[in-house]
Formats: sequence, C-alpha cells, structure tokens
Amino acid sequence: MITDKNTASEITLHASQYMLHGFPVLGIPDEERAVKYFSLNPFLPNAQNRCPIECAYCVCHQDREWHHYPQNFQDVSSPVDLLDILLDCIFTTEEGQKGFPISLCDYSDPFIPAHRERVLSILDALIDRKAANIVYITTKVHPGQSFLERLKTTLERPNSLRVTVFVSLPPLKPGYEQASIQSRVQLLQDLVKLGIPCCWYLRPLVEEWFDEALMWQLARTLLPDVSRHVILSGLVMSEEIEASLLKQELIVPEWDYTQPGRKQYLSLEFESKLRSILSTVASEQSISLGPVMGHRLCGTNGNHAYGCLICAKQNRYCQLFQLHHYGETIAAEDNQRLKTLLIGSSLQREPSKEECR
Repeated sequence: MITDKNTASEITLHASQYMLHGFPVLGIPDEERAVKYFSLNPFLPNAQNRCPIECAYCVCHQDREWHHYPQNFQDVSSPVDLLDILLDCIFTTEEGQKGFPISLCDYSDPFIPAHRERVLSILDALIDRKAANIVYITTKVHPGQSFLERLKTTLERPNSLRVTVFVSLPPLKPGYEQASIQSRVQLLQDLVKLGIPCCWYLRPLVEEWFDEALMWQLARTLLPDVSRHVILSGLVMSEEIEASLLKQELIVPEWDYTQPGRKQYLSLEFESKLRSILSTVASEQSISLGPVMGHRLCGTNGNHAYGCLICAKQNRYCQLFQLHHYGETIAAEDNQRLKTLLIGSSLQREPSKEECR
C-alpha cells in the first residue's frame, strides 16, 4: 500500500492494478492476463476526465465499479503528486527499468481536453527521469493543430523515449462508435506532416462489423501517408461488453467465453482479406507497403514493441531490437502462425546486424 501524506489518499495494489478510490490508476505487466505494458491513468474518472465518446464495445464497460458512475468521483480528491507516485511504482519494477511500454490514459482518451496538459506533463516527467520506454498514446480525437505543435516541441527535447500516437480508426458499420472518421483521417495526416511518430491502428477489427467499402476508402486515402505504419488488432470482449452491445441491439461477435478481457484473435481468412485490400491499394498507387503488423496482445505488438526502432524497418521479428531494448529475446506465441501472412519473401528473415546499423 502507498499512502500520500498530504491528502491521506491510499493507493493499494490489487493483483496487477494499483487502485485509487476503486479506480485503476496504474496497471502493471501481468503474465496471467497476457499484458506486457504499463497502463498509466493518473486521474480519477469524473465527468470531466471520463471519455465522452462511448464506443459500444468500450473495454471500460467491464469495469462496472467505476465506468458507469463518474458522479462518484466528482468530489473525491487525488494526491497532488499522483503522477510521481505512479512513475516511482513503474521504475521500481524490472519491466519499467527495461523499457517496457507505458500506455497513457487508457481508461479515457488522452487527447480529450481534460488530458492534453496531462499527456505533456507525463512526457516531460519521463524525459526528466531519462526514461527510455516505449510510450503508447491511443486516441480517436483530433486535439487541434496548436496542441500537436506543442507535442512536437515536447518530443524534440533530448530524450530516449519511443513515443507513438496510435490513431484508432477501424472500418466499422454504423452504430459501434461515434467518433468522427474524417477527424481521425485528418489527425493521421497532420501527425505525418509534423513528423510525430504515428500509426493507423485498425482497432477493433470484427468480421461481423466489417464495412468493406469503408476499408477500401480508408486504405486509398491513408496509405500514401502511413504505408509503413499499419497495425491490425482484434476486439477485447467480456460479458459486460456483450451486454452493452445487446442493449444497443448491435451484433455480438463470436468470442471465447473462457478468455474475458483478452483480445480476440482474427481468423486467418479475415486477416488475409484485410491484408489483400491493403496490398492491392498499395499496388494501385505504386506504394511500398511495409510489414502490416498484427497487434495481438493488449498494448504489445507481437514481441512487445512497435517495430524495430533500431533499423527503422518495423520488422516485428527483429531480434536485435529485442536484445538492445530488453536485454533478451522475448517469444511471441503466434510468431510462426503470423509469419505465414507476411507479404513478400524479404519479410521472412531477420535483418542482419549490418542492415540494422
């Protein structure tokens, strides 16, 4: 248990979650839940901090103790030094010291107005600590050009972080999410123009919800900008999420009831179809399509990294990257299965040390 002396607020560790007033302010890597990253949420989910988008499939629906009751946190205080407390928790762990990913404001959207200054503060704090972690910022909100320029300025500070903005933009039929498609397209284009590392995060991909016409449209619009920054990702399901879908008379996809709260695998046929659309559009536009990566485990990409940040080829099987960043190679259960889906024989081998220099 961690006690903040100034506010007498208590932060307690339950399994792999540090809780403050019943809210998970920090999730830590957990082999049992197949989570290989830190989920950093240094806030309480009141009406201001809570994500307003309300996607029908939101993973927060499974957290019935807080997600549906933001009013319960309206008058509850958090420690003024909550961020420092949580960063201390991260960097006392072996995973934190090795640079395992830190995902920002997962239980909301990091780019809504309430979190924009918070995101910059987190990045500044990590830079001040000389951290060398991968950092995930996953969003469906365009925060405005002025904020993006401030983010760029922050990332231009000398640092060893590996920050990527994941723009969540799946090709879904109407009813499953309300966030503006055009705004997210523009966000990706603006991030690319500013040179801020980003990727097109096709999440969640659900065969029963798939809008093929929209997929073709998005691919033709976005691949000129992000052809080497595309990640495929499945859906996290639970009984609570299923109930949310049923309440809204939406399709409940088939899912493994023995794996609640875990990301569902894409079928080989569905994933092949997605990859075929991407490769066809790339060919039409004479674009070199980089490895289209399968973002299988929550917050991880195959081998716990967003591509190879040494050779810049984003080869998800780059052992040199793993050795450099973690000090060891890390196995992924689906490596062999997924390698068969990669396009092009050049992607079937590991880059040599000479290539990665």
